[in-house]
Amino acid sequence: MKQYFSFQWHITDECDQRCKHCYIFSEDVCKKLDAMSWKQMQDTFYNCLDFCEVYHRLPYFYITGGDPILHPDFWKLLGLMKEHGIPFTILGNPFHLTDDVCRRLKEYGCQKYQLSIDGMRETHDWFRKPGSFDITLEKIGCINRAGIRSVIVTTVSGTNIDEVPDIIDAVVAAGVNVFAFARYCPTSEEKDTGIEPLRYRKLLADCDRKFKAYEAAGCQTCFNK
Repeated sequence: MKQYFSFQWHITDECDQRCKHCYIFSEDVCKKLDAMSWKQMQDTFYNCLDFCEVYHRLPYFYITGGDPILHPDFWKLLGLMKEHGIPFTILGNPFHLTDDVCRRLKEYGCQKYQLSIDGMRETHDWFRKPGSFDITLEKIGCINRAGIRSVIVTTVSGTNIDEVPDIIDAVVAAGVNVFAFARYCPTSEEKDTGIEPLRYRKLLADCDRKFKAYEAAGCQTCFNK
């Protein structure tokens, strides 16, 4: 039985946020926003399929940006995915999601839609933009109603580490299907995430206890460990 080979595919820099920890803009070079042309996207897609054919793997795509839904050929790309029966996940923003959009994503073969929450309301909106926290929690419902698995990922830094347990409570209450977190990787302009090793170890222990308590209570959220 063939196994999947996953590709994380960045199709555009276009985004309606300017997150403080975004690697695209972190070097403050005021770069021109790039996006793949339709020809480049087709070439990349078929190259990936050829690669998987050679190595006897099934392709799986994580389509991201920027916010990939802002690419002018976003839906055309999803049509290409559907034509070839290729499953995919979207890593994007919540701002353009509606029930109709999520149903359309499901029809094209979207299996998961990943959003980010990087703190409780004040911290998250400082990282991203005002209103982002509330709309992210709200759009979990749109994703779930369409039959797509909703995923929330938190990037842990010295700024938000104390809020992670509260984030877990908030996303569980919103009905998220999957929650995960990862440690922030500094860019070249930074030297430290502001987290001492023992403090991060304590976070892992705190989260493990919280995950086990939710699981024992029959919580439907999957905690990615």
